[in-house]
Amino acid sequence: MIRISSVVIAFLGMTFGGVPECMLCGNEAVQKLIQSSCLECHGESTETGLDLSGLGYALDDTSVFTEWTKVFDRVVRGEMPPKDAAQPEVPLRSAALVELEKDLIAANLVGRSESGRVPSRRLARKEYQYVLHDLLGIGGSIAKHLPPENDAASFDVVASKQEMSSVHVQGFLTAADLALDEAIMLGPAPQMRPRELDYFNSKYIQMWVDRPVRNGGGTIYKTDRDVVTFRGANYVLRSDNNGFRIQVPGNYRITVTAAAHNPRSSISVSLKRQNDSQGESELFGAWDLSGDEYREVSLIKYLRPDDYFYVSADELDPAPNGQVIYNSQPASSYQGEGVKIHKVVVQGPLETSWPPQRTRDLFPGIEWRFQAARSQFGRFYHPVFTKPQIDHLREIVSAFAPKAFGRVVSETEIDALVSLAKPDLDAGRDFIACARIPLRAMLISPELLFHVGDEGKLNQYELAGRLATFLWRSLPDDELLGLAAADQLNKSSILIAQVDRMLADEKGRRFVEDFLDQWLELRRIDETTPDAYLFPEYDDVLRRAMLAETRLFFTHLIEENLSVANLIDSKFTFMNRKLAEHYNVPGVLGEQMRKVQLGPDSVRGGVLTHAVIAKITANGTVTTPVKRGNFVLSNLLGMPPNPPPPGIGSIEPDTRGATTIRETLAKHQENVSCAMCHKKIDPPGFALESFDPVGNYRKNYRNSRGITREVNAGLRYGSVDYDLGRSVDSSGVTVEGVSFNNIRDYKQHLLGSTEQVARNVLSKLMVFATGGEIEFADRAEIERILQETEETGYPMRNLLHQVVLSRMFRER
Repeated sequence: MIRISSVVIAFLGMTFGGVPECMLCGNEAVQKLIQSSCLECHGESTETGLDLSGLGYALDDTSVFTEWTKVFDRVVRGEMPPKDAAQPEVPLRSAALVELEKDLIAANLVGRSESGRVPSRRLARKEYQYVLHDLLGIGGSIAKHLPPENDAASFDVVASKQEMSSVHVQGFLTAADLALDEAIMLGPAPQMRPRELDYFNSKYIQMWVDRPVRNGGGTIYKTDRDVVTFRGANYVLRSDNNGFRIQVPGNYRITVTAAAHNPRSSISVSLKRQNDSQGESELFGAWDLSGDEYREVSLIKYLRPDDYFYVSADELDPAPNGQVIYNSQPASSYQGEGVKIHKVVVQGPLETSWPPQRTRDLFPGIEWRFQAARSQFGRFYHPVFTKPQIDHLREIVSAFAPKAFGRVVSETEIDALVSLAKPDLDAGRDFIACARIPLRAMLISPELLFHVGDEGKLNQYELAGRLATFLWRSLPDDELLGLAAADQLNKSSILIAQVDRMLADEKGRRFVEDFLDQWLELRRIDETTPDAYLFPEYDDVLRRAMLAETRLFFTHLIEENLSVANLIDSKFTFMNRKLAEHYNVPGVLGEQMRKVQLGPDSVRGGVLTHAVIAKITANGTVTTPVKRGNFVLSNLLGMPPNPPPPGIGSIEPDTRGATTIRETLAKHQENVSCAMCHKKIDPPGFALESFDPVGNYRKNYRNSRGITREVNAGLRYGSVDYDLGRSVDSSGVTVEGVSFNNIRDYKQHLLGSTEQVARNVLSKLMVFATGGEIEFADRAEIERILQETEETGYPMRNLLHQVVLSRMFRER
């Protein structure tokens, strides 16, 4: 892509009092270019869908501005005029592009001169969840109480696409109330010492041991010391039915001691959280068992009273004769793989005192007196006052408001918040109920829910807020606020140091996960369920490793400041034993994800070969080059193809295998308007055909045998329920005319587009950081950063630094 000229970059510094006169009648150089090279195909009587003769040059009209932007981009990229058409003279083309660029920038800047680039934006639902977590010291899922975000935006933070309705208001109110309920714990002190979840002596477990197979029993048995399970079902080993019910929300340490039973390969044992009332299920820990040795593993998980957890067995082989536990009785003689559960110990909530620290932090200066209530649901701890209650209330508001609003709060503002509760306090209402009034008001205040401000440069507190929202998806901490108060955040060295500190913090994982979930669409991993007969290797343990690979890979690029070229192809990736087996990489043992160097002939390397990308760009049965090609163009290169013309149907693969996807696409491309885009879309899609819907590298497609059998949780079937069909052809020819034979060749070709990948990554980071899409007038800043990082190969951490140091980040 041609870089924006230095003349135009300088032009950005000018002050525009209005739309230049040339924009009202059309620019002379632009007119000459259009007349000489464009009207033959884009005139009044042509069928290309774009009539430049009647478009006009009123760039204050959004639709006109958009069309001229498309014209500029296609001419800059050399796509128009087409290669086989007569080309304009170079001086004319250059002059027209410079003038059109200047006019588009001027119109763009005039359009946002009053309100700024990102005038106001709301906290996204995930951001609000993180804010409540950090402010109140709670955990768990709060975002589910808010409406989903608008999928039309590239990120959930894009202000122009956000919605705010009465439904959102009610959602914020509900979330705030539930969060305060969770933060203010004044009921009876729970048992916080370690307690054993006694599966062995559980009457509930014994019921399943005794119950006949036809009634769901007989799938477990007890040795002289252990409970042995042969499947991953949730209903037998659930904690709430085996002597442990969660009393209060908080962090719980769960320690499991287990060993493999009849091991012939690696067996996974996992911990899963289930919430039947909310319809939630989550695998939050998995580890490998091998040999006869017992293994003890501890994990910490935030749990709520309506949650339960259970120990699950995964990757279990059936008996050598192919029998499963349901047709092998008694269970004690079954020769299939299983898990021996020796001990499960739970400790929590992990608090050092009661009421918990989060409650004490919310009520500074208050002591607590124990007085037993008549009911376990009543209040057991009551505030002890050392001064008038109104003064205590003021102290509570004074401590909480600066954290919630991310700035110094005036005495007048504190007075106003305290006054909300004064009538109730004067009427003798309960102090805790009165204190909740200003706390709730702050949690749903526009000051907290919205990023607002005047057009122009952000003040120090606004800059601290934007930085915290970008990298932590939450509020600034005391260090950031201290730097803002000292007027230090305007120093570049301080900003860079804060970026590094915040990325190293545990909360920095939020940035990585949420950015990748939206940019690379990892959040869509559960939108389809792979066919259990075609792809029996897919399970929750593999799903977890798939996500971890891409997240750790991106984190490593940032930590080591590696080139964005690694996104296209790399000599390494991250695996554990489960994912390495999936990738057919030997020598990787254990459940821990770690960096693994790839061999010279490996097809892996770069995000496009990650199994999670294969999963989200396929459905549960088949793949389609169109979907994957569009992913490469849109998500990696940032050059999405035009939407299909009206009336053009989608391409449905032949699941019977009678025709290849290439044959289907060839027929589809008989439509000339389709062929123009498919020349770009199909080649990268063909290259990725060598990966099946769950990320296996394949040479042949799998065809179902039509077998229907019960799919048992945790069981790895030794039999194959599919046949190998047609061979996979992953060759193609790019739109530039470059031939490739496979994914390795294609990645080598794609490395030539490293600058465009860097441009896209940088643009995505800027959108995520500021809440505003990249507009035409922003391009000069993007190009400036690319120029500064080009020599070092566009290192990822440097790009993040440049985003934060940029004019776009520091201004509204």
